Amino acid sequence: MGPEINMLIHLSVRHLAVVDDITLSFEQGMTSLTGETGAGKSILVDALGLVLGDRADSNMVRHGCDRAEIEASFDITNNIALQQWLIEQELDEQKQCHLRRTVSSEGPSRGYINGRVVPLSQLRIISENSIDIHGQHAHQSLIRSDTQRLLLDTVAKTKPFLAKLAVAHHQWQTLKRTVAEQELQSEQHIAQLELLQYQINELEPLDLSESNVRELINSQKKLAHASELMTTAQTSLHLLYDQEEGAAYSHITQALSNIEALANIEPRFANIVEVLNSTALQLDEAASELRQYLDSGELDTDLLSEVENQLSALHAIARKHHIEVEALPAHYNLLCDQLSQLTNRDEHHTQLQKQLVQQESICLELCQKIGHMRQQAAGPLAQEISATIQQLAMPGGRVEFVIMPMANGSFNDTGADHVQLLVTTNPGQVPGDLGKVASGGELARISLAIQVVTAGTRSVPTLVFDEVDVGIGGSIAEIVGQHLRQLASTQQVICITHLPQVAAQAHRQVQVSKKQLKNTTHIELLELSQPQRIEEIARMLGGVTITQKTLSHAKEMLEQTPPKL
Repeated sequence: MGPEINMLIHLSVRHLAVVDDITLSFEQGMTSLTGETGAGKSILVDALGLVLGDRADSNMVRHGCDRAEIEASFDITNNIALQQWLIEQELDEQKQCHLRRTVSSEGPSRGYINGRVVPLSQLRIISENSIDIHGQHAHQSLIRSDTQRLLLDTVAKTKPFLAKLAVAHHQWQTLKRTVAEQELQSEQHIAQLELLQYQINELEPLDLSESNVRELINSQKKLAHASELMTTAQTSLHLLYDQEEGAAYSHITQALSNIEALANIEPRFANIVEVLNSTALQLDEAASELRQYLDSGELDTDLLSEVENQLSALHAIARKHHIEVEALPAHYNLLCDQLSQLTNRDEHHTQLQKQLVQQESICLELCQKIGHMRQQAAGPLAQEISATIQQLAMPGGRVEFVIMPMANGSFNDTGADHVQLLVTTNPGQVPGDLGKVASGGELARISLAIQVVTAGTRSVPTLVFDEVDVGIGGSIAEIVGQHLRQLASTQQVICITHLPQVAAQAHRQVQVSKKQLKNTTHIELLELSQPQRIEEIARMLGGVTITQKTLSHAKEMLEQTPPKL
């Protein structure tokens, strides 16, 4: 392993559960954490989970303290994806990734990345790109179909295509809901469309321009009062000009003649003469226009009848629509606009249906690609897992992935496949459902084999195994240790174990112990030297009484381990 590996380099925990204040540095390769049962080894994994965004509880805070605080630092020199994400979030700090999590005894907690407060979801993103924690109960989730599918997808490297499918599937669902909602409204929509078309067909033959309606109304008023207009014009002409005695024009001209005769005596009459001359001319002009009006103003009863018939039709249609005649043009235009909108809605619905078909095609194409990748990866992965579980005291053990299409050609955001992991634990046995065929111990060993086999396919640089070797021992434990050490050639491996065969395979060993001081309990960490490792391995081998033979066995186990990095 070269110096370029990215890894967890530092973890400090203060006031968490029985932890007072501890700091642990990590290196490349495989580190084993060992100690008596109940010493608090798994608290370190809990702390790591908290700083990576796990849910916190105020009960986790050490008794008598205000808050717990966990810090972790990662070397991400070559973790390009995580570097880029930090830059995008404006959280970058010279290719370092320092996380901090505080949990208050009163409830609230806070997360920090490189000193900046962040939501817990961002801590979890760091987790996804930096570390993978395998708990001692991980095998319990393996019986779930979604866990089995995720396992296969991890090895098949379908993640980029699943991300595209998730987006495409969401768009497809949105389109599908919209189309369905419109189809539910289609019956009402059709009725509304038919009514509008009927109303427009009824109004269309009428000339409903504003100018025409206004002209009809004015014409009707004029024609209806034609007789009165003629009489008034005739009387006015008589009074102004035509009567033999008393006509206004005669009186004006007589007054003009009288005043004009004396204008040379009274200069002030000159202005009056001018005014009377103008008045006489205007009366003459008015009389002339009245004669022209009387000559052309004969009552046209036919035209009046036609105009009134047209207006009667307009009044009838206006009453039907509960509006005034004057409002008919605007109403007609409104109906035309509504019809246009409904027609466009039909066209829009047709377009949405086409988009839905296209989006479904995109989803199915992605599903087909993902399904093909799963099929390609399933066989080799099953063979590798089978070979590994056969080394773990299950000589007849064999697994296989069954990939079947979902019912009725359906699909979702995980693809169009139903993935199932079947297992055979004994020779000649028919493969069966993992949760029904395998015993608890067998399930734990299968889970461990899967974790070991698939760990190398993950992009995260640090792998944490928390007592995943429970229930095994002897030569099987040694094989497990060898597998974990092999993983440590390409990834940082941190393993909490109670098995000496596993601990002995580590490049580095840290002892976790619980100490009683007066009325308090706290945890201590000690990185072991080679002699100290011999003693700790001997303790793990021999129990209460450690003999010279046990020490020799422990020394032999460590000497058989390949040299350090």
